[in-house]
Amino acid sequence: MSETLSKALVLTMLQHAEEFPWRMQDIGLMGLRLDDRREYRLHVWDPSYCTGEPPIHDHPYDFTSTIIAGELTNTRYEEDSAGDEYVRFRYSPGAEDERRSDAVRLSSTAATFTEGYQYPQLAHELHASWQQPGTVTAIRCLWAEAPEMTVCVRDEGSWRSGQGRDAISEEIKSFTAKALEWF
Repeated sequence: MSETLSKALVLTMLQHAEEFPWRMQDIGLMGLRLDDRREYRLHVWDPSYCTGEPPIHDHPYDFTSTIIAGELTNTRYEEDSAGDEYVRFRYSPGAEDERRSDAVRLSSTAATFTEGYQYPQLAHELHASWQQPGTVTAIRCLWAEAPEMTVCVRDEGSWRSGQGRDAISEEIKSFTAKALEWF
């Protein structure tokens, strides 16, 4: 589907954004499922809606992200005894409240992508991303067995839930206004 999700089609969707059931995540992400199997999603990013640094995390799926408009830096992390220290939370999917924590040291490698570029991300790979306001991406998810999820943050008090909620009209207008500046 992302192959057929042209910039022109995304523009039309954004111009009529309030007609769609967008979901918000507290990392500055407004997302829209594009199919019933939860394989394809459209993302509009606004980092001003994220408090603090985006959390380092993994996913219950492999994905390929296509930059439709804007710019995104994806940073991958791996354990490294000489790296920076983080608080690592681990939990079973659907049981965030039963998370446990420890300390981990991580090093990172960043790559920046602009319109038309794609990058793959494996489910188990830890990453975080930073976007220019209004960046639009389309992802294709390939669901994997993920018995445990991981989130790493600088301090224990900066935990953020991965759960989404329905976007309200003001958020949809704000996110899409910034996205439309890229078109």
